[in-house]
Amino acid sequence: MRDHVDQLIESWASERPDLDTAAVSIVYRLTRIAAVWNVEIERVFQRHGITSTDFAVLSNLRRAPSPHQLHQRAIMSALRLTSGTVSLRIEKMVDRGLVTRAADPTDARASIVTLTEAGADLFDQVAPEHLANEARLIASLPEPQRDALAQTLRTILVDIEQPDEARPDHDLGFVVTPAPVAQRKRADVGLPSQHGLLVEAVTSGGRADRSGIRPGDTITHLDGVAQYSITCLEQALDGGPGRLSARLVRNGKPVTLDIDR
Repeated sequence: MRDHVDQLIESWASERPDLDTAAVSIVYRLTRIAAVWNVEIERVFQRHGITSTDFAVLSNLRRAPSPHQLHQRAIMSALRLTSGTVSLRIEKMVDRGLVTRAADPTDARASIVTLTEAGADLFDQVAPEHLANEARLIASLPEPQRDALAQTLRTILVDIEQPDEARPDHDLGFVVTPAPVAQRKRADVGLPSQHGLLVEAVTSGGRADRSGIRPGDTITHLDGVAQYSITCLEQALDGGPGRLSARLVRNGKPVTLDIDR
């Protein structure tokens, strides 16, 4: 069976066979799925007079330790929204009595947002309905496919969001650039696409520095395994103690060196 994206790719293969449409099979499918799912998700929240952003604010506050409060900057960071957007939503939620907002006594420029009893009650009412709705949206997938898809999406999102904690590159003493950004940087200077971990910075005296890794290097393989993201690096480090054989591209030339795990 074929979907709309299959038909699209087939049409391009006929009209413009020179175009590389491989990524379309993933990116455009995710885009079309998100368009449908977002409508279904918002429908649940609309019944309770809130938006998905409102629910996300309530959710972040509800899982914060009692008294369920966070700095507004922390909420903005968690939701990946602008300060103005978050401020407007919180202001509306204050008017409804779902949260309170007060100046941080230690920093007059910062605000602390606190969940009210009414806000907690609303979250507890909406959350089960929302989760059941999300389960309905993936009902076409058997459990093994759900787990596999979740793992694949996690790999993409970890690479995009670049979490601050438990990063294998930091443990080794360097910082890698997210794969999409690395590819864009190569294109900006006229270089061809190249898989690998683009080293953005190296900690002086760290394991990477002692091994000879330099900013601008692209680590393409570790112990013979191709590297595409920091998840690949994490898996390489799970091999236990010892040294990793690394293949790099430096200034367009191949380099081989060893890194302590």
